[in-house]
Order: sequence, then C-alpha cells, then structure tokens
Amino acid sequence: MRSKSYIFGIFITLIGGILWGFSGACGAYLFKFHQVGSDWLVPYRLLLSGILLLIFCLFKNPKTIFNPLKNIYNYPRLLFFALIGLMMTQYSYFYAIELSNPAVATVLQYTAPVFILGLACFYDKRLPSKIEFYALVLAAVGVFLLATHGKIDTLALSLKALIFCLISALCVVVYNFAPQKLARVYGIELVLGWGLVIGGVVLALYMQVWNLDGVKNLSGYLALGGVVIFGTVLAFSFYLWGVELIGAPKASMIAAIEPVSAAMFSYFWLNVEFTAYDLIGFIAIMLCVLILSKDKKDEFKC
Repeated sequence: MRSKSYIFGIFITLIGGILWGFSGACGAYLFKFHQVGSDWLVPYRLLLSGILLLIFCLFKNPKTIFNPLKNIYNYPRLLFFALIGLMMTQYSYFYAIELSNPAVATVLQYTAPVFILGLACFYDKRLPSKIEFYALVLAAVGVFLLATHGKIDTLALSLKALIFCLISALCVVVYNFAPQKLARVYGIELVLGWGLVIGGVVLALYMQVWNLDGVKNLSGYLALGGVVIFGTVLAFSFYLWGVELIGAPKASMIAAIEPVSAAMFSYFWLNVEFTAYDLIGFIAIMLCVLILSKDKKDEFKC
C-alpha cells in the first residue's frame, strides 16, 4: 500500500505540471486579448520569477544568497545556463505560442528528449537501441503531423513557429544539463533564481522593454501573475516537492501532463480548435517522452 506522502507527491507533481500548461495559456491570452508580445512578456516573466525565488532563498538561508556569484569560475556555466538554458528557452517557447498556440508549442518543446538522446548516443559512440529507435520514429511522426496535418506539400503552422518550437526544444537540453554541477553545490532554487534574474535583465535590456506596450488593466495583470506566480514559482516549487517525495524519474513522467493541460486550457478557455492530426501528433510525441523517460536521470525544469 502506498504511503500518504507518496500519494501526496504524485498529486503535488501533477498540479505542478498542470500549472506549467496554464502558464502557456496565460501567455497566449495576453498575446490574443492584450496585444502584448513575447518581447515584453518574457523579460518580465524571467525577472519577476527570479526575484521571487531569490526572496524565498533569502528567507530560507540569507547567508548563502550570493554564494554562486562569489566564485568567478562559476560565471561561464551560470551565464550559459541563464542565457541559453533559460532566456532562449523561454523566449523561443513563448514566441512559438505567439505564432501558433500553447498546445502545439508545448508538445513540440517536448521533443527535447530526442535531442538529449542524440547527445547521449554521440558521447557514448553508439546507435540508438531498438526501443529508442521506436521512440524517435514516434517523435518524427508527431512533429510531421503537427506541422503538416498529413499534407507533405503544405505546413499547418508557419515555418517560423515550427523553427522556434524546435529551438526551444534544443535549448531545453542546455537547461537540463548546464546547471547540474552548480545545483549540486548551491541548490536548485538558488541557481535557478540567479539564472532567471540574469536572463531577465539581459533580455529586458536587449528588448528595451521600457519602450514596449504592456498590460494596462486588471485582467492583464492577473494573466501576468498566472505566468509568473502560478506558471513559474508555484509550478517549480510543486515539481521540486514532488521530486523529493517520489523521485525525479516518476516526477518527470507525471509532469508530462503539461501538454495535456496546455491543450485543455487552449480548448476550453481560448477556443483553440484541434484536428485529428493534432491529437494523433500529441499522442505520438507524448508516447516518445514516456518511453525515453523510463531511464531518465535527475533533471529539473522551469
């Protein structure tokens, strides 16, 4: 019989995955009804989420808050994580949502395990196993159906949307591997907090967000809060809590509810319609994720 803590771990991880899907839907809502763009949303998402996480770390242990910044040898890895693993991942993901919809962008981002598998095979100097090959075929079929709706000569979503979805998936690889050494020394919350702040500051300066139009009413600020508080801080905290209770492999599989959550919020809240090709593509990619996640080691996400 499962313990209460194990059952609670499954539940809290599930909520975390649902909140990640909700974050994408909130972003799409802002794009559609408040005419803000990724150039404005993503810097604020990174910066505000990072500040909230660092405040949490400050209350948890104020003496360690600046530890990752004290050693200059940490800077290359921290900057690589902040700029590629976080800033580029989040910008390409939300820009893909802006060009398509949350469900498609989220599912295509979940092709990241395919790229992780490719790196593993390259470093191990081996070919994919039979089960890994089947997973790759499922991913290819899923991407093909989502991108073309079964028509080889046309694209169901724009080429730019497809490219940014796949860029996001590639950056997720960096996100999963770049900070592991730092996280073991300083803790995930602290490394993620500083990574978000650094990425947010750099992107805000590059986009010159002070010159961009943002949200101007209560519904817009609530949606922004949904992205920052529910879709980042709480989602990450719940997922991390779940990892502690049930372990990373099971938690990462349960958190794969995120694309389903994004699809449900898109359909019922934003009135996005899906075709049979979309649904088959979703299923194919999620089967690929479940197959590849069986042997997956510790990782974390945002």
